[in-house]
Amino acid sequence: MILINNKKIKCRFSKFFSEKNKLFSKKNFVKRRLFSVISKCIVLLILIAVVSSCDKTRSYARKGNHKYNKKNYTEAAADYKQALKNDSTFSAANYNMGNALMQDNGKDYASAVNYYNKYLENKNPKNPKEAKNISKALYNRGNALFGLSQTNKESEDGMKYLSQAAQDYKNAMLLNPNDSNAKYNYALCMWLMKNNNNPDNNNDNQNNNSNSEINQMLNAMKNNEKQTISRVKKQKENVHNKQNEKDW
Repeated sequence: MILINNKKIKCRFSKFFSEKNKLFSKKNFVKRRLFSVISKCIVLLILIAVVSSCDKTRSYARKGNHKYNKKNYTEAAADYKQALKNDSTFSAANYNMGNALMQDNGKDYASAVNYYNKYLENKNPKNPKEAKNISKALYNRGNALFGLSQTNKESEDGMKYLSQAAQDYKNAMLLNPNDSNAKYNYALCMWLMKNNNNPDNNNDNQNNNSNSEINQMLNAMKNNEKQTISRVKKQKENVHNKQNEKDW
């Protein structure tokens, strides 16, 4: 009969499993390290792609600004469009695209309104840093809406656009009370709305566009809107169409 030493067997088995566990532990450690390295590489590649895309987007926007300053509005719009293809939420490109469309010979009012809408999304007028730029965008969008109101006089849309333009000018004034152009255009919209968007509905044929008349009208705005509207009758349809530029 052979006697088996249980203690020795247990010791050998224990040693075997211990070495096996160490081997698996080393393999798991290598896998974890490899996974960690791969994850970091993927994150790094994503960051590089994002930064590259941002640089490309801003590069197109800068090119557009350069062409805009040279009054090459059509070419500027093409560059802003490329910038927005990379990032449709790029605030500056949306604003400047609207401006370029308003300056172009064709004046695409409807598209300009859409780009100003995108610019104004998620903007907070209560933020003093944003209020000034929001006021400018509202004024510019008001100009685009006014343009739509005059090209759609024969339809009901004309009055709708005129009302929206008046609201934009009013909101621009609230954010920037010193904006005399917004005051004038608001009063003009109010007068045209009372005349069904037709300046020929009144019997006043005077058309005095002197600076003194405009100053009187602006002063009246401070006191009484009705007085301002009566002043505006003499100005006919000459909306102040100055575009607010943005500093980049």
